[in-house]
Amino acid sequence: MGANETTETTVDGSTWRRGQEVRVHAGGHDLGSGTVDDLTDDGSIVWVVFGGAEPRRMFLKEDAARFTVLSPSSIR
Repeated sequence: MGANETTETTVDGSTWRRGQEVRVHAGGHDLGSGTVDDLTDDGSIVWVVFGGAEPRRMFLKEDAARFTVLSPSSIR
């Protein structure tokens, strides 16, 4: 993956890793970028920590959130 490439995926985070940076889109809004804090083994539930005062947020498969996995060089 090149420095400016991103990969869009749904909540199926089964191939994600803790500590991976993602940009989250849900409910028609860009929620910003955050770090995958934890996830279930099957990737059906993903917790993302956003910067600032907002605590970590849980996303379920049913939320139909869209995640863009950020390459390390494109973060912020």
